[in-house]
Amino acid sequence: MRRFNVNGAPEDLDLAITHTASSVALCGPSHPEHISILMSLINCLIVRYKERGDISDLDAAVEHSEAAMQVCPRENIDYFRLLTLVNDALSTRFSRRQDVGDLKRIIDYCDSALTDVPHHYISRGLAMHRADALLQRYFHEGGMDNLEHAISFYQDIMQDFSGGHQAFSHVLIQLASALQARFQQSGKADDINCAVKHYRTASEACPPGHIDHFAAFSGLGNALLLRYLIFGPLDDLDECIVHLAHVVEARASATNHPEYPRGLANLAYAIFVRFQTQHDIVDLDIAVDYLQSARDHPNQSEGHIISYHLASVLSARHNERQDIDDLQESIKLFETALPMFPPNNPQVLHLRRNLARAFQKMYVKRRTINDLNAAIAHLDAYLTISPEDHPDLPLTLVWLASCRRMRAYECEDDDDFWSALALLAIASEKLPEGHSQFFIVYNLYVIIYRDCYERIKDASFLEKAFQYHELASSASGIHTWNQLTEALDWRKDADIFHHSSALEAYKTSMKLLDRHIMVTPTVSGRYKAMLSGVLRDTPSLAADATACAISEGDLELAVELSEQGRGLLWSQMSRFRATLDDLRAVDDEGGRLADEFEFLSAQLGRRQTDSSGMGAVTQLLRRTQLEQEARQYRQLSSQWDAVVAKIRQKQGFAYFLNPMPYKKLRAAAIAGPVVIINASVKRCDGIIVTKDGSPRLIPLPHASLAGIATMSDDFRDVLRNTAGVGEEKMRERQLIPVLRRLWDAVLSPIVEELLTIVPKGSRVWWCPTSKLTSMPIHAAGPYHKGASNMPNIYVSSYTPTLCALIRSRTKDVSKVASKTPSFASIGQSKPNSGSGERELKEVGAELELVKSLVPPSMPNSEVSEDEGTVSGAIQALQTNSWVHLACHGKQDFVQPFDSSFALRDKPLRLLDIIQAQLENPEFAFLSACHTAVGDKNTPDEVIHLAAGMQFSGFRSVIGTMWAVDDTTAHHMVKEFYSAMFSGKIDCRNAARALNKASKAVDKDKVPMDQRIVFIHIGA
Repeated sequence: MRRFNVNGAPEDLDLAITHTASSVALCGPSHPEHISILMSLINCLIVRYKERGDISDLDAAVEHSEAAMQVCPRENIDYFRLLTLVNDALSTRFSRRQDVGDLKRIIDYCDSALTDVPHHYISRGLAMHRADALLQRYFHEGGMDNLEHAISFYQDIMQDFSGGHQAFSHVLIQLASALQARFQQSGKADDINCAVKHYRTASEACPPGHIDHFAAFSGLGNALLLRYLIFGPLDDLDECIVHLAHVVEARASATNHPEYPRGLANLAYAIFVRFQTQHDIVDLDIAVDYLQSARDHPNQSEGHIISYHLASVLSARHNERQDIDDLQESIKLFETALPMFPPNNPQVLHLRRNLARAFQKMYVKRRTINDLNAAIAHLDAYLTISPEDHPDLPLTLVWLASCRRMRAYECEDDDDFWSALALLAIASEKLPEGHSQFFIVYNLYVIIYRDCYERIKDASFLEKAFQYHELASSASGIHTWNQLTEALDWRKDADIFHHSSALEAYKTSMKLLDRHIMVTPTVSGRYKAMLSGVLRDTPSLAADATACAISEGDLELAVELSEQGRGLLWSQMSRFRATLDDLRAVDDEGGRLADEFEFLSAQLGRRQTDSSGMGAVTQLLRRTQLEQEARQYRQLSSQWDAVVAKIRQKQGFAYFLNPMPYKKLRAAAIAGPVVIINASVKRCDGIIVTKDGSPRLIPLPHASLAGIATMSDDFRDVLRNTAGVGEEKMRERQLIPVLRRLWDAVLSPIVEELLTIVPKGSRVWWCPTSKLTSMPIHAAGPYHKGASNMPNIYVSSYTPTLCALIRSRTKDVSKVASKTPSFASIGQSKPNSGSGERELKEVGAELELVKSLVPPSMPNSEVSEDEGTVSGAIQALQTNSWVHLACHGKQDFVQPFDSSFALRDKPLRLLDIIQAQLENPEFAFLSACHTAVGDKNTPDEVIHLAAGMQFSGFRSVIGTMWAVDDTTAHHMVKEFYSAMFSGKIDCRNAARALNKASKAVDKDKVPMDQRIVFIHIGA
């Protein structure tokens, strides 16, 4: 046995039991060593059970212990050692079989022995066993007397135990468990805080290998999870998962241990809670895997609870993936678990409600009325057993109302409609003012009143539906995602029913979209949010909102909405980078306000949990939890509003987080008009913004969203289908008709109006939307003999948004003037092998050409070949104000922020450029493919390499709208820099230089598509 204790070899334990059993047989009851040998056997059997989980070992240990106690005199010191062993065996067997008779026997043994114990320390040991049994009985049967007696015993025992006592950690863990249990009944924060403190102390006292190591860390993890569920400190959830994962991982080498399935289930539940907070669907998959492993474990003793939890998680995963197999398995598990719970168990309420929800979801999937009737039956059963003051009763009433509304719609039963409305009225009365569940109530009112209108055609029902739309989109205490989803539904209904609230619905949607994206912490996360859920189906929200405002005759609002909804990701980043950094630079108070704003925004961005989903907390704690969540949300919202108000009081921050008003947006047109071309399914228009006066509207009656999409596709098809060598003339012949269509449908009416504002040869900035972002507006024209095309009418530039153009013009003049402009050429002809790109043989010649054209007065450096790495390129970008970049460019259509330049060691990603801190950026020429091609899923976001360079601070950027031919690019480069450096060195001359270059190059050497591939972005 000693060798087993050192090496842990299973065969040593088996041999110890075999030999000890033989010794017991040889040394009968009359032998003086019989009792001590029997105790060795009992101890070995208990150890083997704890190693392997074979319940027969425990039964044998109990049988031998009780038999020995019959022949051992009470005055014999071994009697109390035997009593300790039998108590241990009975307690362990109870945890496996849940037979409360085992606990009663422990309590009876201890009560009998405590009347006559020879030593104080023995009485303390028996008192500890008795307290353990009382605590276990409380967990099984309830009864506050059991719990209070256990706590009292443990507190008394702790007074006699020091940190070095062998039972110190066990008593500390048990006391923590009892306090945690009392917290679930009383809701007193002191109890759960003391429990966490005691568990933490025990964890520190129990290193790996200690008998109480797993119990200490499991207890600490579960206590932290409970405290998180009620009071919400995010650190508690993170730490909880660390500890519970440690317990599972540490037992991975002994998966047969009887506590292993419980550890898996605990970790699975914590991960499920994290999913409810962070909404990462990977967490759901992990939770399902762990719970399935726990359920199928041969030594699990809580199959009904694990099945219930697994059913809840599968139901949640169905919400995300709409996999009917998950839903069917969920219903099967709920129905299996339900009869296994005692009728008065609080879990039954949660289980019935969740089973009803699963049947309701199944009805939505299969449209089988039996599913809906089953859902209603379970919810009715819930109402018959639920206390009137149960905190989850209002939500259950709402779900029952939802089911009755579905049945009314399915069966054309008006009684169910009125019943649903009555249930909602009762639920509303039971909810305290400002409760987050009013959102669900309002949302269901919308659906019911809309259904009533469609059945009865009573306009008053439709008006009520829109009143509740507005209430739901502004409901308090809920995540901005829910508010945004409701506002988008409001907008959709307003369009369908041509309701007067349409413009208000669009304004609300835009505001909530901005808020939702703002509280998402990472740029990749923000992009993912733009493509998720209902937003995936509304890519033209900004254009539709703009069109709605135009139809209402409010052109200034149309410009504001267009600005607010496009380039949202860039705008968000610029706010948090520039605005908060500027705020910190104002003074100490500004720095403090910036920190507070970031912290509170992150807190408000957390998704609210629904911990009632798996019945983890008691009725009293559920009420405490709901009140705590509502209180915290109100406090955070109030604090956030107060911080924003203080920031707006600082000089220069009056419009912080507010959409910039039109009178400020006009500053974008200080050097020439900006033309917003809005393409919506509602209508297509041009809006000309000038530095003075109101915007001018140019309706485009011959343009449509579908027509523009077709033009864009046709243009790309020509480029793709005529990409071969020798097909240049064919390509030009096929491109011209597309450019002519673009002119006729879109540009001709706009240019006609522009000519009344600015003369030919003036600069004009284009701000296109939708598929127009991928069309060469600067090259459109009638392409008839004697007619002028766009390059001969205006000098064109582009801007993603008006604010982006304003930022390009408002660089720190003192900073720009304080440093002599320097030029860097960055090139890479042989990118890393993993890029899959071919060698660009002309890069070296292009860099030499650029070097020869840069004026001697301008410091000039080159980063290429082996030095053309990511770190070399970033350093050049950081330390030079003018850069020319010649290499392969790649647009990533899955993750556009991973679009990149191919360099020697690895790709230089758009995110890398954004995150680089550039000292004094002014001008960038991107002589690479696809550097100004936006993301097809979110074209209005204008996510491409050229936009990233502009966001990073470059005031003026030359990019490319499609593939560049490196054999002809140097012709455009030569003409461009010759024009650029012909006068004063100023990055604002780039647009004119590019316009001149496109007309000056030899048209026999540079085909049409390569003359118009380059565009100018910025000032």
